Amino acid sequence: MNNSIIFIDFDYFYAQVEEIFNPDLKGKPVVVCVYSGRTETSGAVATSNYIAREMGIKSGMPLPNALSIGKDKAVFLPIRRDFYKEFSDRVMGIISSFSDIIEIASIDEAYLDVSDKCRDINDAVLMAKDLKQKIFNETGLRVSIGISINKVFAKILGDMAKPDGMKWIGPEDADLFLRSLKIKQIPGIGTILSGRLNEAGVNYLMDVKNIVKEKLMDILGHSKYKYIMDIINNNYNPPVISRTKKNFGKYVTLSEDTRNINNIMPYLLRDVELAFEKLPGTPSEISVIAITEDMDIISRSYTGMRIDKKNAMDISVNLLNKILEGDARNIRRIGIRLGKLTKNESLDDFF
Repeated sequence: MNNSIIFIDFDYFYAQVEEIFNPDLKGKPVVVCVYSGRTETSGAVATSNYIAREMGIKSGMPLPNALSIGKDKAVFLPIRRDFYKEFSDRVMGIISSFSDIIEIASIDEAYLDVSDKCRDINDAVLMAKDLKQKIFNETGLRVSIGISINKVFAKILGDMAKPDGMKWIGPEDADLFLRSLKIKQIPGIGTILSGRLNEAGVNYLMDVKNIVKEKLMDILGHSKYKYIMDIINNNYNPPVISRTKKNFGKYVTLSEDTRNINNIMPYLLRDVELAFEKLPGTPSEISVIAITEDMDIISRSYTGMRIDKKNAMDISVNLLNKILEGDARNIRRIGIRLGKLTKNESLDDFF
């Protein structure tokens, strides 16, 4: 049986989330920035949407440069990490409903191994189409997807599918696909390394075969040389590794924006109930996260000894009270996050 790996990439994630929650941004250049705080314009671009990229505003660009390009044209927004993390958690939850074998590579990338659920790559493509549509229907987020026989192929195809597309390659087309790849398309081969390889005569992946091993080792080093050769020989097949979650949470949208604690509390307590159902241990940290009517994020946390479910409910209500006392806005979404887990012990652990 051939592997079927699905790679999911959340297109221009931070900027797209801002567009989803503020439709007035649609069709405008949107730039999400990390402000350093030294001056009003010091910092860097975290990400930008495709309209801003066409103007020349790219991730990592110093903010003054981006401002000079996008002045009076682009919308510049401060980064809201907690907000994007909460949104990412929702999307990852949808993705994980399609397979238990999920590797969350970053806040906006994930791999799924669906080999045990799909007879062939065509089945995996059908599943990926359903996944893509479900993500959009439930969150409004557009993603790009690559499907293939290993993680590297799936990642490359996902990059090629941007924006909002899907590409796939089955085992019968793997050799032809390998011969078409440029060296700069290989994950892990950055701009500097691909430039050095170009100077050595390697423009396409298969050009590596024409270069003396010692010369390649000098450029790539031992581990990357082995990585490249394994890809060329179609021997690169690392497993999709499920990461151990450090935090467990649950978020829900209220039936209406409100700051009435009696209306919010049932949702919050239900969040606690559902979050505890998935816990592999006992938390010693609990956070309540509120998203306000204007899409700001407020959180309050408590750290103590091992917190059972009943105490977590009491603590969460107290934290909600603190949020409401400190802010006059209505709340749109409420959530709970449990962390610093201690493994639950049983008698079996002592024998």
